[in-house]
Amino acid sequence: MNRLAAAIFLAVVCSGCPHHIEFGPEGPIEDADKLFQLVNQAQENLVTLQGDAKLHVSSPQGSGTLSMFVAISRPGLLHMETFDFFNRPVAALVSDGQRFGLYQAEGHVFYKGPASPENVSRFLPVVLPSEELVAVMLGQVPFIPAERKTLELDRKEGVYVLKLFRGSVTQTLQVHPKFYRVVRSEVRGVPGYDLAFDDFQGEGTQVFPKEVKLIAEVAQTELRLRYSDVSLNARPDLTLFELAPPEGARVVEVDSRGQEVRPQAAPSPAGPPGS
Repeated sequence: MNRLAAAIFLAVVCSGCPHHIEFGPEGPIEDADKLFQLVNQAQENLVTLQGDAKLHVSSPQGSGTLSMFVAISRPGLLHMETFDFFNRPVAALVSDGQRFGLYQAEGHVFYKGPASPENVSRFLPVVLPSEELVAVMLGQVPFIPAERKTLELDRKEGVYVLKLFRGSVTQTLQVHPKFYRVVRSEVRGVPGYDLAFDDFQGEGTQVFPKEVKLIAEVAQTELRLRYSDVSLNARPDLTLFELAPPEGARVVEVDSRGQEVRPQAAPSPAGPPGS
């Protein structure tokens, strides 16, 4: 057998080999409820994040990559700034969970209104509530309220496969066997999106995926958020979530759908009796 044939043979054989699995401190887990509890605990350990990232968007409306500064804190504090290729500010979005503000450098306009899903998702081609958006950006998965669960170990992929069931709706979770963090989430039976996480970093209980991917197949949309330099669980700088417009900016009030609220005209004064 020549070297090329041998290399192809080894590649084919090894592609079917099971991964070496390094389990966490609990060892191999066989109980679905136990693993689900550990996954919840692993997600709850991360509360705040601040740092730099790149957001790549692929959708029917267009594709591109933006540089970002991000500061987020559960449950719904959100601060995102985007920059162009020359690192010039393009826009900044802030939410305190109740209200939101969006400054657009082009036009020097500041939009403000309720922190509805439509308003806090203005940077994205998908619509998410602020608490859900913050959770996803922290590498955390919203779970369906399961009526039952099943668990198996996929030795080929080196992950647990935890399935949640509620009626005709299922959520399939691939779970890292050492960190108990979700590697991939797929929801079927209702309109939704899939999540994938990669490049886990950190020590002890503070483990974080530096790459977050959201896939909305129905909308033919994929978002990939790649963090480059972040700090985790630091005390949040609350000034980053203030909603004051920049000096001189034109302020526009919007409703929960993001539509401009026109100021109502003052009623005409009533004339004298008998006029």
